Amino acid sequence: MSNLKQHEKDYNDNLCIDCPHCNNDRPDHSCQNCYSEMDKAMCWQYRGYYSNKCLKYIAEELPRIRKEKEDLGIKCKCDDPNCSKCILVNCKEDNCITHAKNKKEEFRLRNKNRK
Repeated sequence: MSNLKQHEKDYNDNLCIDCPHCNNDRPDHSCQNCYSEMDKAMCWQYRGYYSNKCLKYIAEELPRIRKEKEDLGIKCKCDDPNCSKCILVNCKEDNCITHAKNKKEEFRLRNKNRK
């Protein structure tokens, strides 16, 4: 039996709490791409993604974006455009495809005004 099949069996038998597809603790399930909540049936059908659209994004769009970043010499490896850690601190690239310069400036100004 494969590790995934065994993990699914263990999950169904209440021997573990983490979903074998989305890794959330039971009873919650959410997409690994868009974080939308979903039920177990949908989670397992799309292997931890909310829909074929999210699965296609992971399988096709992300590799294309990563290749484009590499070709442009962008060192930022983060794939989350809403990653506040990158927007505030980590991503220093002016031309980052994932973290647009204007979004970084807006986010920093918003956080600066809160203080």
